[in-house]
Amino acid sequence: MTKKWTNEQLEAIEKSNTNIIVSAGAGSGKTAVLTERIIRKLKNGINIDELLVITFTKAAAHEMKERISSYLNSDDSLKEQLSMLDTAYITTFDSYALSVVKKYGYLLNISPDVNICESSLLNEKKESIIDTIFDELYESKNNLFLNFISTFCVKDDSNIKRYILKIN
Repeated sequence: MTKKWTNEQLEAIEKSNTNIIVSAGAGSGKTAVLTERIIRKLKNGINIDELLVITFTKAAAHEMKERISSYLNSDDSLKEQLSMLDTAYITTFDSYALSVVKKYGYLLNISPDVNICESSLLNEKKESIIDTIFDELYESKNNLFLNFISTFCVKDDSNIKRYILKIN
């Protein structure tokens, strides 16, 4: 890649024997800098599957892989790296953390079936559980529950359910 780099970008690209964090605003060239850093490491004999590249978003991880793949396709000396690109750790913080927990969770007695759940799905599940509990309490004509509802609800029980979710 032939590009004019700033001093800070060059430092991030060239710094060796250490981990780095590249933090900058959108559109500042973070992906280009990290891609250049990776390409230089590959040219120095490090394999792509020996690197850990973590991004905040899936889109950034995908773009990083695309840029590296494009470069590898254009450089005959690095073509063998293409076969390792799919198994390389170029991923998000969440996905990497999940892979570590799945691999070593047994040390903390965590099931390897653990997974990342979107907050919207989690909220839907919480609402469903509250609805089920309320339905059971209504059906059983639980006096404490019915007194609670009549004391604190005006039209329906939706506000109480919302407060329970906020407390959680």
